[in-house]
Amino acid sequence: MTNLMDVSVRPGEWALQRESEGWHVLSVADHFYTDHRAFPHVWVAASAMASATTDVTITTSFVNNLFRSPIEVAQAALLMQKVSEGRFELGVGAGWAEGEILDAGMVYPPPRDRAGMYAEAIQIIRSLITEGTCSFDGEYYKIDTKSVGPLDLPAPKLIGSVGGPRTVREVTPHVDRVEVKASSASTRGGRLDLDVMADIPEEHLSSMIKKIRAINPEIELGMFVLCNAGTDSFTNNLEAKMGDNLYGRFFGSPEKVADGLLWLAEQGISRAQLSPFDDTSLDRLAPLLL
Repeated sequence: MTNLMDVSVRPGEWALQRESEGWHVLSVADHFYTDHRAFPHVWVAASAMASATTDVTITTSFVNNLFRSPIEVAQAALLMQKVSEGRFELGVGAGWAEGEILDAGMVYPPPRDRAGMYAEAIQIIRSLITEGTCSFDGEYYKIDTKSVGPLDLPAPKLIGSVGGPRTVREVTPHVDRVEVKASSASTRGGRLDLDVMADIPEEHLSSMIKKIRAINPEIELGMFVLCNAGTDSFTNNLEAKMGDNLYGRFFGSPEKVADGLLWLAEQGISRAQLSPFDDTSLDRLAPLLL
């Protein structure tokens, strides 16, 4: 699975190329921008990707709960399921990038509230994509929605990104797949901190998987993987920074990164979502993975 994060490409053409290479799942991230890049609009890009392809699964990685009403998210997801002819999966996350939120004139809540809003939104979205209605009275949302659709296809699978104990506990019961955000500590301050990411040990991933499995032993697991595959100086510097801890497996030569992804499968991760700094990493990895 690979993730579109590049605003300079045509999403449909990008998706068609990836489908021809043999990738099984294509996703699109949901940001306005981050420190070093602008991002495509999640719903516009997902629609273009679905319309241009015929076989791959299309998903969002991840719809940002700080940007959007859960009603809008459910409405868009149901229509995306129709546009894609049943090939859509809805990924939703709590939102973490403080800068883009504040720059847009929006409120960036503290961690407790971000997690609480997200846990409630997941419950609302689950009701809306399965039933088309929702009556919910929580701490953050008071919803009484009568009719959302279309509902003529099976509901899209719901994927929740979890990182901290609360989201593991309160999101896992309501989703079809858990995206294990083992790197959550590196974004807790509202921006990506590569130094913190470099210190995350492999044991942290094992611990998260154990906690998720204690809630639902059979749930499918995915993982967001920030990575770069190559032998250029930029990738070599990132590889050196990441060292021998968890994320060191995903920076370096294409062969090393491919081995790291196979290692994830051995840990029970059935889907790795590749988000490289450089899209040419995908070209290098495709012959080794597909």
